[in-house]
Amino acid sequence: MPDSPVSPSLDLQLVWRGTFGRVRVFPDRIDAETDFERDARTRIPMDAVRGWRIEPCDFDAVCVEFVTEQETFRVLLDTADEKVAGLALRRALGTPLPPAS
Repeated sequence: MPDSPVSPSLDLQLVWRGTFGRVRVFPDRIDAETDFERDARTRIPMDAVRGWRIEPCDFDAVCVEFVTEQETFRVLLDTADEKVAGLALRRALGTPLPPAS
């Protein structure tokens, strides 16, 4: 992700079983990247995101799912970060999508 002259108001990052996930919330945007279920680290195209939700992934990780028309990107975060991530994403992106299952 490019460096920004403005610091994020929230910066959550997790390296979990060799997988990287990060969500950064800025006053005017959200940046997110992941390599979960991917061949390489991928920056999520936030301008294409049509919705989001947080789902359990394992007993010690949650997935923030960013849904586009073409695919769903999953960013792993620590379960301890679930509530603060949910609050920040709700403020920036609106109401989450219903659960996938």
